[in-house]
Amino acid sequence: LDSNDISTSLFARIKQKIELNKSQPKGAKDAKGPRIAVKEEGKVRLDRDKVKTRLEEVRKTSKAEEAERKRQEEEIKTMKERKKKLEEELKKLKENIETKEREHNEWVNKTKGKGGEIEWLEKQFASLEVKVKRLDELNSKAIKSLTVEEVKETMRLEGVRADAVETLGTNGVDGETLVDLEESDLDGMKIGLIGRKQVQFVAERRREGRMNEELKGAEGWNVDQVEKWMKENGMGEEGAKMRKEEVDGVVLVRLELKDLIDELGIESLKRRKEIISKIDGLRQRKKEKNGKEEEEPKGTNTNPPPQQQQEKSSNGNSNQFREREMDVALDAMNSRKGGSAHAFLVWIYKEYPPKKDNAALPDGFGPFSSLIDTKSALKKAILHYHPDHADAFGICWKHFCGEVLKCLNNYYHSFK
Repeated sequence: LDSNDISTSLFARIKQKIELNKSQPKGAKDAKGPRIAVKEEGKVRLDRDKVKTRLEEVRKTSKAEEAERKRQEEEIKTMKERKKKLEEELKKLKENIETKEREHNEWVNKTKGKGGEIEWLEKQFASLEVKVKRLDELNSKAIKSLTVEEVKETMRLEGVRADAVETLGTNGVDGETLVDLEESDLDGMKIGLIGRKQVQFVAERRREGRMNEELKGAEGWNVDQVEKWMKENGMGEEGAKMRKEEVDGVVLVRLELKDLIDELGIESLKRRKEIISKIDGLRQRKKEKNGKEEEEPKGTNTNPPPQQQQEKSSNGNSNQFREREMDVALDAMNSRKGGSAHAFLVWIYKEYPPKKDNAALPDGFGPFSSLIDTKSALKKAILHYHPDHADAFGICWKHFCGEVLKCLNNYYHSFK
């Protein structure tokens, strides 16, 4: 300190005190020393307590801050995981959008010409209706009255191969010739296996008056079904040969031993006999079915309609009789499931008419009714044969109506 800044007496006292402190041994006190030391010690304690309190506060704050830091880190981690999931979902959504757009574009490209396809299908349907009508006209004629051209037209409309049809025309086969036509005659005309069997099939149906009958059993098989049947019977190699030659059910049931070697090239006699044995089994089943149909002529129903069954039951007959007759009706119905909707409607309304008042097929409903008329008739039939309207006519009739309804619904869904 500069002596000019403070009073001389004060400066002297301070200097003296400093010198005294320097000269005293460590721990020595002057008269005023203990008071000053106590004062300084109290201040230290006070400072220490303050520091301790502050330290505790800082520690508490640090713990809170550490907990908050951990919480924030966990939250950040959770948000990152969520972000990752959202990114994955976004990626999947983008892929789905791309897939949907690709499918949509494919569908648009595919359906661009839909209007033209509908028009083409309508023309095809109209053309087929004309052919069916013409075929019915030819079938209505006596077989012997058919000219050569009419025989050719019949064969063509029945799907016989074109080369076989032309060969028949070249050989002048008319109705009278067709009546007595045998397979040996067809062999002499040099007609191939498929064409020969097709002509034989049409000639048989024409002679027997069965042109409008639906193909049943093996006779109605297509090429794929024939090959499958051959494989199931352990004759896959021969089935492949039949597929190559386009042998369907009509041809299969008319194959003879010589056809297998001459036309299909099956050289093993044992194998040929095995095949013919299997085919004979199919023919036998066909004959048994035809025999049953002859016992019950077409157009007649040995099973009385449910109304008559109900009357017999009320006169003392048991439920067992009605159930037995109903089983016959169900079998008859099941045998017609594979036919056309029109044929099924005509049969069911004729043989088992609905009990509902004034329930009948629309006026003018016939073999040449349009698809729209047939669909409308199916909708009405579903109402007429609904089991909910059959409670008053017995449990058997109600069950029968339920089965009829299943058939009608299948036909209707096919139209949709």
